[in-house]
Amino acid sequence: MKLPVHRIIPFSNVEGYGNRTSIFVQGCNANCLYCHNSETIPMTSKDTMQYTVEELIEVIKVQIPYIRGITVSGGEATLYPKFLKELFIEVKKLGLTCYIDTNGFFDYNKLLPLILETDKFLYDIKGIGKSLDKLCFSDDLLEVNNLTKNFSKRFGIGNEHLESLDLLLKLDKVEEVRLVYLNSFFDVEVVVDEIYNRLKSYPKVIFKVIRMHARGLPKERLKLLKGAIPSLEDFEKVKALVEKKGFNTLEFIE
Repeated sequence: MKLPVHRIIPFSNVEGYGNRTSIFVQGCNANCLYCHNSETIPMTSKDTMQYTVEELIEVIKVQIPYIRGITVSGGEATLYPKFLKELFIEVKKLGLTCYIDTNGFFDYNKLLPLILETDKFLYDIKGIGKSLDKLCFSDDLLEVNNLTKNFSKRFGIGNEHLESLDLLLKLDKVEEVRLVYLNSFFDVEVVVDEIYNRLKSYPKVIFKVIRMHARGLPKERLKLLKGAIPSLEDFEKVKALVEKKGFNTLEFIE
């Protein structure tokens, strides 16, 4: 069994607590228009490298003096639950923690064996309800892979990803919840309310709001995001709205 990996960043301080080795898998079940790692969305790529658990452990061992753990991002890490469960078991033997960066578009019950081996999740909320159809399952870009079409049917009209967040919070498995803000696509006040109602009972969980920016986005995605990229002034209004809610732990990234 091998894991398709797009790239590995030996040291990162933005992928969870402490300095971490970040592993970006190839393949995603969504196709978010503002994705800055869009090269990881297709299930295959000319840049993809295949790793066994043993090979990844050897890569990680080199970084042990400098890291607290690993974070598996992507793409969407939860597409590879069996592999990651095996990897995390071995990584923990090295005294390191194991994090997953996820879009939340997964079947909680099927993922439970991996969840129990995962120390913390970095949980992205892309939107709620029908807003997800245009933002993360766009007909304009659906040709990327068939997984996107399949997940669109499940998540494009519902809030299963919010239900999964509730369950992870109860298990104390969430380090931070992140929302990328952009104009249009969703009602930010409604989304913030949904997140606040979940996090108010979990004071240690960070709510991180990120201003979407255009740097590095492919031209075809920029065209579909016309008018949606927020200015600093737009973001200041959102910051005021969020701060008014009274989140326990809050961060903004401009």
